[in-house]
Amino acid sequence: MKKSSIVIISVCLQIFTFAHAFSNEPGRTASSAKRPGCIPGELIVKYKPGVNRKTASDLSNRIGISTVKKIKFIDADHIRLPSHLTVDEALTIYRNNPDVEWVEPNYIRRAMAVAPPADTFFDNLWGLYNSGQKINGTYGKSGADIDILEAWEKTTDCSNTIIAIIDSGIDLNHPDLKNNLWTNPGEIADNGIDDDENGYVDDIHGWNFVDNNNDVSDSNEHGTHTAGVIAAQGNNSIGITGVCWSAKIMPLKFLNTHGTGSSVDEITAIEYAVANGAKIINASFGEDGYLTGEYNAIQAAGNAGLLFISAAGNGGIDNDAEPLDEKTYPGSYDLDNIISVAASDQNERLPGWSNYGATTVDVAAPGTNIYGPFTNRQTIWSEVFDSGTDGWDLTGTWGRTYFSPYVLSTSPSGDYDPDLNITARSPSIDLTGQRMALMIFSLRGSSEKNYDKLYLETSTSSNGPWTNQTVEILSSSGKNTHFENGISGTYSTWSEARVLLTLLDGSSETYIRFRFETDSYNANNETYNGWSVDDIEIKALDDSYPSPEENHYTFLNGTSFATPFVSGVAGLIWSKTPSLSFAQVKDSIINGVEKLPAFEDKVLSGGRINANNSLNISLNLKVPSAPGSNSNGNDDINGSSCFIRAAMTHW
Repeated sequence: MKKSSIVIISVCLQIFTFAHAFSNEPGRTASSAKRPGCIPGELIVKYKPGVNRKTASDLSNRIGISTVKKIKFIDADHIRLPSHLTVDEALTIYRNNPDVEWVEPNYIRRAMAVAPPADTFFDNLWGLYNSGQKINGTYGKSGADIDILEAWEKTTDCSNTIIAIIDSGIDLNHPDLKNNLWTNPGEIADNGIDDDENGYVDDIHGWNFVDNNNDVSDSNEHGTHTAGVIAAQGNNSIGITGVCWSAKIMPLKFLNTHGTGSSVDEITAIEYAVANGAKIINASFGEDGYLTGEYNAIQAAGNAGLLFISAAGNGGIDNDAEPLDEKTYPGSYDLDNIISVAASDQNERLPGWSNYGATTVDVAAPGTNIYGPFTNRQTIWSEVFDSGTDGWDLTGTWGRTYFSPYVLSTSPSGDYDPDLNITARSPSIDLTGQRMALMIFSLRGSSEKNYDKLYLETSTSSNGPWTNQTVEILSSSGKNTHFENGISGTYSTWSEARVLLTLLDGSSETYIRFRFETDSYNANNETYNGWSVDDIEIKALDDSYPSPEENHYTFLNGTSFATPFVSGVAGLIWSKTPSLSFAQVKDSIINGVEKLPAFEDKVLSGGRINANNSLNISLNLKVPSAPGSNSNGNDDINGSSCFIRAAMTHW
């Protein structure tokens, strides 16, 4: 069970939360649809005329109440409750006392000019403000959000908090993100020297653990979207706003083009985050399988004071009910510094695809129709084979065949033959001035697994030499397969394949080549169709971000995008109260949720995060005298060596 201390929260924070409804008209301002918030542990009480002051004092002394001050103007007392007495309990005591004329909490009043930030698409951000508006074809429920406008009244400045995003990288030039990138203070840009001697040369904004270089540009779009939910620049009159308007986001790239990455790269990224000043790690990825190394790395991050906020998963399963080695990790590890996050929708429900668990998942956060920044890639070359194969050099049986309408195939006439080594080479492709080139194509077919293989190769000359490229394939089941040395097996339906061509960036003459190689022996005496390819595109980043602005944002679903809401709230809390421990920040988030029927017995807290409640709780906490401790690991369980962590996106 999660070792989270859930304290009793004052009723004024659970029930009397401030609403932030405002009209849909220009120039709108906030108004209250709910009861206001109140100061924890305080009341105002007025005794009936003629009541003996000693009688009033005796009541206060008997239940341990102290008087803060006498409010002579209205002949009432401002009182403070003892720690063992909640506001609702005290209200009951006083309201049942015949000597009391009236009693009420010390309510909060707010300025009546709270307006949303002036970002173009703020109305699309239902997770921050939900008036019941129609988002991406779905109407929501008014108030089904995280009460961020009230939290922003206390702070929007997160510039003193570093949030590491361990993901697929970030679009460094996106207008809504570029001003909030973390910059390594000990490194001099582009001098080829490891100035701060941390083992990474020119790690200005973070590190790419996939390619072992300092280019943390996004190759999958997942990390960019995640970063936007956390810290898209607020109130800059463009795009959207993140939960933390100015948090410093540290991109640590370990997911590849199809959103998968190795545990070694993940662990190394965690180590980097700890060593370089991050307070929060956003982990919008996961897979089943308990990995001791991953556990130990997250535990070490906790020992260093970091919160690790993790996606619960998109399998629609109860993580509590799964065997220990089949739960979704890293969110299910029994570690004090982890917050595991399920998704909530626009109508305060748990989406059918979101994982849950009354002991393994802590909170819910908005995770459907989440609007965020999108990597700006422009198509610079494409081929669909509908008009022929002009410019292609085909050898052997490679040819065009009709398939609604035409595709390029290794064996247009039927099953392929043994002892083949045949190629299909593209015309010259100009990548001058281009960077982060990404090739996407459709693939379908079959070949003898591990023996007869389709290779994707590249060269800067029509005659080679040719370099084999790693291909990532997304199957119809949603699983990513990583082919480093040729594609084999069976894909009975069209699947999307991706190849990152960054080594060719800027080349004026580039060629791609499909090569199909078969051996002379068929172990199973079966026949195979060979491979067909179609819809080839090469896209590269366009840093100019041309109009229209909406092309640079999109809607996505998943616990991947619920998780950064929680990271953003943690950032707000730590920016306002930087001396708190991770345990105090975590407890503030869990104890501040808005409890909802859909999440009762589904997540530990029983509700969806509420930024305002959690910030209020944190502001009343005392600074710890010693850092929090973490639970011990379980080294008796060994993870499989082939586990791969994947982005928690639900498409």
